[in-house]
Amino acid sequence: MMPFQYILADLLARNENAIGVLFVDESGEAVDMAYNDLTPYQLKVVGAYLGIYLRQLERLVAEGDLGEPRLMHIAKDSMHIYAVPLPDGYFLAMVQRRPGMVAHARHTLEDAALQVRKALFEN
Repeated sequence: MMPFQYILADLLARNENAIGVLFVDESGEAVDMAYNDLTPYQLKVVGAYLGIYLRQLERLVAEGDLGEPRLMHIAKDSMHIYAVPLPDGYFLAMVQRRPGMVAHARHTLEDAALQVRKALFEN
């Protein structure tokens, strides 16, 4: 198992209401994922739409000279979607049933993103 696959599985396991974790490229294409209660297809669709949102957010932030996004949180009626940026345009995202423990989810997602950065992007 690759280091980032363990990180994805661990992030999913550490969040009781999490139903999917995605490691996505800048277009929202799933590079890898861990899931339960969602099919891989459903999670890939979430990733594709998330890619659209992330590109729009990055463009808005750049045009407004607002710095760089640190975390994106989408709250829907039945779920939360969180995404944190990684180097080279990648993102780590988690899908969580609502209601969920938002602070815990954000903390564990940021911790997992740090682990992915160290495992894949640092020499």
